[in-house]
Amino acid sequence: MKALLTAVLCLCTLAAFSDCVTVQVRKFSFSLESVKKLKDFMDSTVTRNPQLPSARSVSLCANPDLPKEFESLCATQDADQIFEDLKPIARSPELCEICAFAACAGC
Repeated sequence: MKALLTAVLCLCTLAAFSDCVTVQVRKFSFSLESVKKLKDFMDSTVTRNPQLPSARSVSLCANPDLPKEFESLCATQDADQIFEDLKPIARSPELCEICAFAACAGC
């Protein structure tokens, strides 16, 4: 019974800390949860425009369902490059949760 209680406590603690993980790319900072959601948007954009990286960021930014955290990024000229920098984290967010990426903080 003590082992079960300890396991539940550890899982709750891990869940609480994963909410405060942030991803910083250049001057922008995003919550890990928003970056996780970004993966679905990136996948649908790539299937439409696989050869046009700049068109990807325009398509991403035009999507009304994109998390509001990315609005300030969409207003910049280098949005497409920053989205490319976020792509590895969006595809493998569990690595950010264990701080394997230098861009992740709050672990």
